[in-house]
Amino acid sequence: MRLNAFSLYDYVIFNFQLTMHKLILSMISWLKNMHCCVIFLVFLTNTAIYAEEPTGDHLTLVCYNIRQDTDSDKGPKDWGSRKGVVSDYLLEKNASIIGLQEVRHNQLIDLQKALPDHRSLGVGREDGKKRGEYSPVFYNHKEWILDPKENGTFWLSDTPTIANSRSWGNHHTRICTWARFIAKGDPEKKTAVYIYNTHWDHQSQPARVKSALLMIEKIKSRKHKDTPYILMGDLNATLKNPAVKSLLANEFLKDHGENKYRSSSMWKPDLVPGLRIDHIFTSPNFEKADFEVESNPANKDWSGSDHHPVVLRIKE
Repeated sequence: MRLNAFSLYDYVIFNFQLTMHKLILSMISWLKNMHCCVIFLVFLTNTAIYAEEPTGDHLTLVCYNIRQDTDSDKGPKDWGSRKGVVSDYLLEKNASIIGLQEVRHNQLIDLQKALPDHRSLGVGREDGKKRGEYSPVFYNHKEWILDPKENGTFWLSDTPTIANSRSWGNHHTRICTWARFIAKGDPEKKTAVYIYNTHWDHQSQPARVKSALLMIEKIKSRKHKDTPYILMGDLNATLKNPAVKSLLANEFLKDHGENKYRSSSMWKPDLVPGLRIDHIFTSPNFEKADFEVESNPANKDWSGSDHHPVVLRIKE
């Protein structure tokens, strides 16, 4: 009996030790996993997207043709593959005002979700609602208030108020989305700016010339004559084009850039010397500003769009 009792005691001790051993192994495994989680969280923290901090002495604007979402674009050109590249860039720039071109409705929704500090306005060019490409304007709603009576979209045609209208030999409908924004920190509402964001035709030179004339007419007929203005967009024309020259004639608009790099990327991330077709022009009120064509690479072989973004920093 003493032998059986001793054997039972050994049995209990053995099972207790075995259970404790398994428990210790489980804790070690859990600690290892927690260590991996901590490393992963540190990695996420270190690789987070950091927005450019406003310095208080300049106003940043971005103009970017993001390339429409189309079934013919496959692989790295597909919107699903590059929408994060585009939205991350815009988040990083932390621009006060953003003008985009070739934006389909689903792309607009994606960017609205990605830019929580911004609101947008604009319509699809084919029906004045959601169909076709937008030329939307995104604005930081913490900095600006949209003038409810001074905003809209007009069509680049002889009938600018009619959706999907075209008159000048262009096969694609072209539009301009515009608005007046009032600085949120100005209780007297005296600080404001007009923004005109457009996308001109890529084939018809007569359409580009007449688009320029219409743009000038619209800007001159703005309600608040004392409010300065900015025109941005993919004009499909360089500074040497007569249509663009007409915008800059008589100091009606001012170009703050230099002819350093081509803004058409051909889907490649490298900046190539040449003439740009994407522009941001200002009224003469803005005397000091820096303009740059920037690269937004998806990787070493591909750009985020078939255009490079262009950036204007206006020194206040």
